[in-house]
Amino acid sequence: MYHDTVKINMNLMIHLKQCCVTVDIMKSIDAAKKPHIRDIDLKKSVTALAITAKSERISALARKTYNVLLHLSQNDKEAGHDREVHTAPLSDIVHLLEYDSNDLNLIKKHLKSMISTVVEWQSPTTGEGIDWEACGLLAHCKIRKQRAEVWVDWSFAVNLRSELLNPTIFARIKMEVVSQLRTHPALFLYELACRYQNIGRSPRQPWRWWHDPMTGRIPDASRLEKLEYSFFKRDTLKPAVAEVNAVSPFDIELVEHRRGRYISEVQFFIKKKAQEACTLRKSPEKADLQSVHIARQLGIPDERIEHIVETYGNEALITALPELSRRVQSAYPEPVRDPTRYLVSIMPGHATQATRTASEKAAKAMPTSSQSLASKTQRQLAWRNAWSTQRLAVIEADFKAMSAPEQDALTQQVINAMEAAGLHSQIIKRLRKDGWQHPLVKSKFLGTYAEAAFGANWNQPSDQELLTVAATFGDAGLA
Repeated sequence: MYHDTVKINMNLMIHLKQCCVTVDIMKSIDAAKKPHIRDIDLKKSVTALAITAKSERISALARKTYNVLLHLSQNDKEAGHDREVHTAPLSDIVHLLEYDSNDLNLIKKHLKSMISTVVEWQSPTTGEGIDWEACGLLAHCKIRKQRAEVWVDWSFAVNLRSELLNPTIFARIKMEVVSQLRTHPALFLYELACRYQNIGRSPRQPWRWWHDPMTGRIPDASRLEKLEYSFFKRDTLKPAVAEVNAVSPFDIELVEHRRGRYISEVQFFIKKKAQEACTLRKSPEKADLQSVHIARQLGIPDERIEHIVETYGNEALITALPELSRRVQSAYPEPVRDPTRYLVSIMPGHATQATRTASEKAAKAMPTSSQSLASKTQRQLAWRNAWSTQRLAVIEADFKAMSAPEQDALTQQVINAMEAAGLHSQIIKRLRKDGWQHPLVKSKFLGTYAEAAFGANWNQPSDQELLTVAATFGDAGLA
């Protein structure tokens, strides 16, 4: 009975293992079928570029998600499926977002919020595009589970559906670049550059006009009237220009127009980079699940976590959270009344350190940088030393395996060779007195013996031997 049970359990384990392998293969096949984001362009209506929030703030993740929904809906239209309600697995949406966090609830939250997010649609060019009234980003959105898979259903308002899915005037947007950008101002500015890249400049608008579409914030006339241009430039315009220039195929220049002593209007000059100068970085800027969990425990709301990551980056958040935790626990010199405000206050320092660390890693990764060359030289030296140590150990073992008379005869020959080479007399004296295994003379003795026995290149490893050492030791012992 016992043996039958064991046999059944073993068969069950084998079956489960085979099932797991099959599932992994199917997942790999499904992943291969999904389009890579680098191959995707979105035709975005110009009227959807400068949307202004009317009910709640539009975050960077919400704008990216909306772009993905537009792309999937346009694919339906091009495939001949003229349906009002579009549907897709949540996994496809996450794949196109290149969202590498495990916190999918954040995406679900943004999908649902798009129904209640009322926006005003407009083009940066006055009078361009179709007149649309204020309405929600989505007419409806439903998240459901079907056969153990989460699906998303959505639809657009009737009055704008046709123009969104088959726009007459549009900006062609690279979704790969969109996935690299982490802030809403940068996303807006990149889409703007796509629209006006052939003209080389955006329209001129009063600088306050740019504020709400760029930031995604709800218009507040009294707050905007009090806002000084210098702060808007420092906090929004310059960081957005720098971010877009860093990862997009454009070089964007902020151009200011004065009326008397004051800046009255701004626009952006847009220049395409040389093809080889355009390199995209991997998009890592989403809060990982552990950071979200720690931040929640410290009293930081989810929407603030997302905004902090958009602004300063996830690496900076990871290093800042332990500092916040220590400060909350210490209550010195006084308790922390607002953990969110304290976290925001320390983020710039952590962001600077994260940027410095990333720059150092990037410099080491560049084949022609001095840091990379120094690191490469150090690595090769370490591998060569490791090989030499192994080589000497083999030679020593061979020498010890000889008979005593053979060792004595060879030792005398080594001493004669040392004297002929003019080696320091104290080393030879120590060798005669204490023998070749004394720590002060051992390596020199074995080296002289190896040169006589195996030739002058006894300590020069071949490329294949170095590769073997590298595969064994890797970067062990390297800083």
